Amino acid sequence: MDAALRRVSPALPSTARLALGLPMLALFAAPLAVALATAAAEVASADGWRALGADPQFLPALRLSLVTGLGSTALALVVVLWWVPRLHGGAAWAWMMRVLGPVLSLPHLAFAIGLALLVTPSGVLMRLLAPWAGWDAPPPWPTVNDGWGLALVVALVAKEVPYLLWNVAALLHQGHEGARLQRERTVAASMGYGPVRAWHRLLWPQLLPRLAWPLAAVLAYGITVVDMAVVLGPTTPPTLGVLAWQWLLDASPQRQAQGAAAVGVLCALWLSTLALAVLTWRLSQRWRRRRATRGDRGSASRRAPVSGPALLGAGIALYGLVMLAVLGVSFVGVWPFPDLVPERWTAQAWAQALRQPVVLGHTLGLALVSSSAAVLLVMAWMEATPARWDLRSAPALYAPMVLPSLLLTLGLYRGALALGLDGTWWTVAWAHGLFVLPYVWVALAPAYRAYDARYRQVAVSLRGSEWRHWWAIKLPLLRAPLAAAWAVGVAVSVAQFLPTQFLGAGRVPTATTEALTLAAGGQRHTLAAFAALQMLVPVLAFAAAARIGHRAAWRERT
Repeated sequence: MDAALRRVSPALPSTARLALGLPMLALFAAPLAVALATAAAEVASADGWRALGADPQFLPALRLSLVTGLGSTALALVVVLWWVPRLHGGAAWAWMMRVLGPVLSLPHLAFAIGLALLVTPSGVLMRLLAPWAGWDAPPPWPTVNDGWGLALVVALVAKEVPYLLWNVAALLHQGHEGARLQRERTVAASMGYGPVRAWHRLLWPQLLPRLAWPLAAVLAYGITVVDMAVVLGPTTPPTLGVLAWQWLLDASPQRQAQGAAAVGVLCALWLSTLALAVLTWRLSQRWRRRRATRGDRGSASRRAPVSGPALLGAGIALYGLVMLAVLGVSFVGVWPFPDLVPERWTAQAWAQALRQPVVLGHTLGLALVSSSAAVLLVMAWMEATPARWDLRSAPALYAPMVLPSLLLTLGLYRGALALGLDGTWWTVAWAHGLFVLPYVWVALAPAYRAYDARYRQVAVSLRGSEWRHWWAIKLPLLRAPLAAAWAVGVAVSVAQFLPTQFLGAGRVPTATTEALTLAAGGQRHTLAAFAALQMLVPVLAFAAAARIGHRAAWRERT
């Protein structure tokens, strides 16, 4: 039967495949290559390197970027390596899968603002402690903007751990591959290995190389982060990413060249760290093989001081407190320290935010257009190319997600400036789509590639057209993953700061750019209102995607 079905007409003629693949090439691959070449030319300026070397802030800022970027990435990886074996296969894992979407939808900047509102010396936590500590004024503690970057590291770890967990879950749920890993785990258990030991001896050695791209993305963001560093990071000096951002915005060509050189240093730091990690992994292969095959089962009596479900509850509580802090402070009026409850509640901050409909319009419009365009491009790619092309195209597809955003934004901005396209809404929308597409691809590709081709073969054998099969069968079956991927795209678009500011030239304000502008001021309630606005848009998108998914599942059952 299967052989007869395979003799049915081919899926798509070559001309149709070419027509579907061209948009990806024209709108994604070619501009990406031009942007990277332009950025490389900017970074190579000798004047910029001389100015950077002479700047007294350079080395301290580089040290801070190194500590915060490498430290947060290493801690996030350690947490994931410890956490997954203690959650996977239990009720806590299923619970985590349900809350992972809303957690990921919270933009980095909104999380940083909420965390600052919680732990700042005049924040919510200090007000809770004030009656027992006897404080009449905020304590002089550097809980945010500390000189070591500890607050920034904590925030980065808290945001990157869910992202890595999402990637681990995607690997574990990849059809036959996930089933194979589960069988290996079962065999290890039958041989006397506990779940934690089985993970570290058998599963992690297989999964870690496949987490290379997500880890590279986490490292790139941690080293070059700007938005979270402005809110939580050191200020005298700031991290090198913040300095590079400030210099690139300067009107002086010399300062701009210095900023480009700083971007080059950050990229070199990122690449050298990746190269060192790969080298360490390869050199340790023999040691890892000996460790995995020595046969010891470990002590069953050893228990971790904190259980996996308890840490999960603490993480969800942290995110809940951050979101409540953002929403609550956005309605605060007069609130003297150490009062726990404000003297007056007011919606003045929301009225001020909503009096700028252009900000909300830009935020929603850019998110809808870029995420929808990214979903369509990924669908065209999936229809036009065989699955084996995904692996070959991975470096180009992952580039906007993995490369330092300062580097790519610099190239995009110089290119748009040369073409006279900077400051336009459609240029910003296209730039958002460039950054959104890899995340949409990661979210959608497993489900799209797992679609059973026999549905198409049966439909065509019954004299149905390709279009009718796609519209009547394939699209309804993929409605839930398409909606989820679209929601991921909305969240990524809303969080975009650097492309919006640079390519928009200050003329395309969004909730993210307004929130970061207010972060330098003292209007705490207005800042919280814009952060809440930035937070609510992705939450609504994920809620809509969840509703579509539930309806699709209900229709399949009936």
